[in-house]
Amino acid sequence: MADLGFRENVMGPQPIGKIVEQPPEVREAADHFIHALMRGDIDAAKAMTEPQAYDDLKTLAAAIAPERHDKIEYIGGARIARHFFLKVRLPGTPPVKFQFRLGQNPAGEWTMREANDLTGRRSAWSR
Repeated sequence: MADLGFRENVMGPQPIGKIVEQPPEVREAADHFIHALMRGDIDAAKAMTEPQAYDDLKTLAAAIAPERHDKIEYIGGARIARHFFLKVRLPGTPPVKFQFRLGQNPAGEWTMREANDLTGRRSAWSR
């Protein structure tokens, strides 16, 4: 087939994009948020949550029994634009699995934008 000059439109192998690592402050914010939930400190977790996600926070806080978990296992992560999705398992009794999204607000703070309790669910994010 003749080359019509538009090589970027040709189907075929596509270049793999550069892997973008999470900034360290994302993991610090996630740890701070999760530890607040593990302690049962809803006020500290709410301070890191955007108003549109308060209902998600209530659902997540109800699923996590305070002082029952002492370990955090990060089992998944993704990035879309400047928002980071993290999937977490809290082993303990009862074990809890959830995912949440962190984004940066105009003040530069990382805040929770949405959360989903995945405990007992089977989905593409289940493992």
